Amino acid sequence: MEATGTHISRTFRTHLAPHREAHPESWTTQLRWLGIAAAVAFAVPLLGSSVLSLQHDVYLGLYFVAIGAVLWAYATATRLDVRTLLARNWKLGVVLGVVFGVLLVRNVFSENSTPHPSGAYYWFELIWRGGIYGAVDALLLTVLPCVAVYRILGGRLGSWKRRLEYFGGSLALIMAFTAVYHLGYTQYRQDGVRAPETGNVIISGPMLLSTNPIGSIADHMAMHISAVQHEYNTEVRLPPPTKAR
Repeated sequence: MEATGTHISRTFRTHLAPHREAHPESWTTQLRWLGIAAAVAFAVPLLGSSVLSLQHDVYLGLYFVAIGAVLWAYATATRLDVRTLLARNWKLGVVLGVVFGVLLVRNVFSENSTPHPSGAYYWFELIWRGGIYGAVDALLLTVLPCVAVYRILGGRLGSWKRRLEYFGGSLALIMAFTAVYHLGYTQYRQDGVRAPETGNVIISGPMLLSTNPIGSIADHMAMHISAVQHEYNTEVRLPPPTKAR
């Protein structure tokens, strides 16, 4: 799988970003990459889940590789300084992550419980369908949109006007990405995307308020892990839906 991911990433860099972006902070560069990411975010669940109906763990492996390749290509081509991103306002990001995370986990456990797998497979699912899936979703649906808007604004959020522009622009893109991604699944084309939109807006709160991704990534992971433990058969929080073995 690592070799496949490396090959896909190299393909993206070669064909979609033949050279390092001359102006990586420009709105044209950022929007181009957002368009690429949105197309992949829709196509992977549409083909892997809706069309091919892959077993959910196999599908998630495909999803992780595809999205990981796009994010790696974006970060490389646009020279994203990941260390600076993680260090920026990290204390506020962590505090907000704890506050929002408690609310999210409590909300999961307020729902009716369903059976979950047992034994080694249960622990695998906690990591695979819980932690890793939550982290990849957060990177795609929250972190990438927020980072793109921050860079379009030149990283200058010194005034309330600039902060509102960051918040409003990021929120609009978060909602757009959440809708596009979830519409790749049959269940959401039938039932609508209101539930995942609401959930991901809450999850995105820490990054929207701090510009740091740590809290939102941790919260998305916590929500997925809690869902695997408490409502494994959920049709909302862990697409595609499945049943405990």
